[in-house]
Amino acid sequence: MVNAIKSSIFILALLVTTAVNALTSLTASIDKNPAMVDESIVLTLVADGSVSADAFDSSLLLKDFIVGGTSVSSQTRMVNFDTTRITQWTTLLIPRAAGMTTIPAISIEGVTSQPITVKVLPKGDKSAQPQNDLYVTADVSTTEMYVQQQFTLKVKLHVGAELRRATLSEPKMTGAQIVQIGKDQESSQIIDGKRFRIFERLYSIKPESSGKFVLHSSMFDGEIISGGQQRSLYSSRNRSKPISIRGKEIDINVKPVPTNFVGEWLPSEIITIEDRWPTAAEEFELGEPITRQVIITAAGLSEEQLPTLSFNAPSELKIYPDQAEATTSVQNGVLISQKIQEFAIVPTKPGIYTLPEVIIPWWNTKLNKLEQAVLASKTIKINGIAAQVINPSEAQPRQVQIVTEQDTSLQWLFLAGWLLTVLAWLYSAKLKSKIHFNKTNFTAANKQNYLRIMAACNKNDGEQVLKLLPLWANDLFSGESFTNLNQVDNKIDDKDFSYELQQLQKRYFSAQSGEWQGDALLKVISRLQTKTIQAQQVQIALNPN
Repeated sequence: MVNAIKSSIFILALLVTTAVNALTSLTASIDKNPAMVDESIVLTLVADGSVSADAFDSSLLLKDFIVGGTSVSSQTRMVNFDTTRITQWTTLLIPRAAGMTTIPAISIEGVTSQPITVKVLPKGDKSAQPQNDLYVTADVSTTEMYVQQQFTLKVKLHVGAELRRATLSEPKMTGAQIVQIGKDQESSQIIDGKRFRIFERLYSIKPESSGKFVLHSSMFDGEIISGGQQRSLYSSRNRSKPISIRGKEIDINVKPVPTNFVGEWLPSEIITIEDRWPTAAEEFELGEPITRQVIITAAGLSEEQLPTLSFNAPSELKIYPDQAEATTSVQNGVLISQKIQEFAIVPTKPGIYTLPEVIIPWWNTKLNKLEQAVLASKTIKINGIAAQVINPSEAQPRQVQIVTEQDTSLQWLFLAGWLLTVLAWLYSAKLKSKIHFNKTNFTAANKQNYLRIMAACNKNDGEQVLKLLPLWANDLFSGESFTNLNQVDNKIDDKDFSYELQQLQKRYFSAQSGEWQGDALLKVISRLQTKTIQAQQVQIALNPN
């Protein structure tokens, strides 16, 4: 009996629940009519029952509208055991074109809403109900340019209400590179008596192909909390209003590269090139590095498009380029790029040298003609003393001519032999003493700076090695005076030493990244030290006087 009662109650509850959940009505409404092109309206769909969130398919609206995000909420109320359930969908719609359009009837679980006829007015029509709380503007620096010529897009978001959620999409254009410049800028302004917060975003756009294109500027999607809406006692959720605004569409005409242009394509309003030297004087000392700074400035080009320079300098001038520094800014809506590069010039011989002029061809987009940016030639004078390159002849042993005289006197023959024996013994003793004396003094004389170079190489102290090399050469080659590295290199005349010295100079003069390692140069210096000392000792032995 008890089980029968329980079963009856369960069946009754199931029937009641089914009756409550049954969908009987479906209503559709929009927040404003007429609407405006590119501005959103809110479609609200309400069903008097508990329905799956996927029951509403918004794709049927895509023909006449851009469909934004859809949010779903459900509510359940019980008053005196009377239960009411409501399912609500909220969808943003942006009309595609001006004119009369219709939101068709929507069916869910056999229940259909009434269609809604919407009047869509053109952008800026005064009879439309404008979106006064939020709007987006977009402006370009130019609508006609050459391929690979940079132009800028400035997007401003004007907000006159409290933002709850906000997303500003990136602009789009077929066949173009679009990069944001800098960070968003925020300011405030009073417009028509109402205070707006303005968020400004700047983009650089470089078209990669010619033709006619449409630039789709940024689209806003979010929610605002309007001061005119009623505040809920328990939650601020009811105060939010979803808004979606389609970005402005701008027609762009991209012109191809002119047929008469030859060279690296650089379309710009203006390109300049200049250089700076450490002093106004045009005279420099041999062996000392000279820093030449070259600046390229261009309008309408990105910093990556600015050319990398090289100089056809005379062979007596070694040039080591440093890493370039590039900057980008915007002036009066025009993209301005600048590249600054430094070159260390190391003269190897005294004399007067001319650095040839540098020519950069570019296309003037304002005048539609070929132009040239020219860096004038520069003549400099290098003061100093050239190293004397001495090619020592191979040491040849003295040829001793032996003259024999026949003497019939036996006494004089023995006496002469005895005298020769004594003289040979004295000469041998004197020669050994001379060699020992010079070897000892020579080794002691040149070890000091050699040991200092060894220590500097072990510490990888390239700057100290550069200072010690002329001193070491002065010790190694007695009687000669070295004042710069070029003289040392010419005197030693060793390809391994020249290579390692050049690597050291590159690290030091051109500020290349990474630490210099002194092991390789130390091996070469040690070999030269031993080889030179041995050669000089042999020379002393062969020329004792």
